[in-house]
Amino acid sequence: TRWQEDPTRDCWGAFCYLRDLDHGGFWSAAHQPALRPSEAYEAVFSQAQVEYRRRDDNIETHTAITVSPEDDIELRRIRITNRGHKRRAIELTSYAEVVLAPPAADATHPAFSKLFVQTEILRSRQAILCTRRPRSSKEHPLGMFHLVVFEGQDVGTTSYETDRCKFIGRNRSLTDPMAMHVPKLSDREGSVLDPVVSIRRAVAVEPDEMTRVDFVTGVADTREEAMALIEKYQDRKMMDRVFHLALTHSQVVLRQLGATEYDAQLYGNLSGAVLYARPRH
Repeated sequence: TRWQEDPTRDCWGAFCYLRDLDHGGFWSAAHQPALRPSEAYEAVFSQAQVEYRRRDDNIETHTAITVSPEDDIELRRIRITNRGHKRRAIELTSYAEVVLAPPAADATHPAFSKLFVQTEILRSRQAILCTRRPRSSKEHPLGMFHLVVFEGQDVGTTSYETDRCKFIGRNRSLTDPMAMHVPKLSDREGSVLDPVVSIRRAVAVEPDEMTRVDFVTGVADTREEAMALIEKYQDRKMMDRVFHLALTHSQVVLRQLGATEYDAQLYGNLSGAVLYARPRH
């Protein structure tokens, strides 16, 4: 998926929007991209995962992001807790821009590179599958997937979007996209000019109760392997396993390096200086 260094706006990446279906107000699971102020906000970085916690109008959101050590997948687990006194219907909408190519190729000819991505909606598995059509015999096409698995009371049906233009809308941005002002996504698939993966699902949360929604994004060498991963991560036990494996793997790596948690944080700061151009360096 697309990411670029941007020390001024930092507006690139994979995101999730939340919208209250009762009054229509929306925010994002982290500060980006909606940039809405929250009643409380916290970001925690560790070796196994990244966590974002925020509170908006009696809705507490805890987002945990990790990467599996055994499969090429990223898992975003969003826990929604209702601290109010009435039932709330919360809609979640994911968003990420599809690349499936080396960063240099995407940066050099982004508009041309986008033309070769094919999208397919797998409604029975609540997933989107993306493939890149090869331009020559030397290219090896990859398969990318994005899926959602949720627990609790569902509200309505799942909708999908793979066209960035339709998601954002004319003269808008990711801070306030057109998708957050329509009841459902367009369900468009196939060859689109600017591909994205976006899945929308609404859940009901009773007072003082918590529900959980998992978004999984992964890549595989072939379409068949991508389909196998989609089937694998329909199981919640496999998703729980990802967090356990990530924690164990990080502890083993630190032990092999003879490093402490403090050392790991220092290495993280150094690598951040490489990824982001800091004015002080």
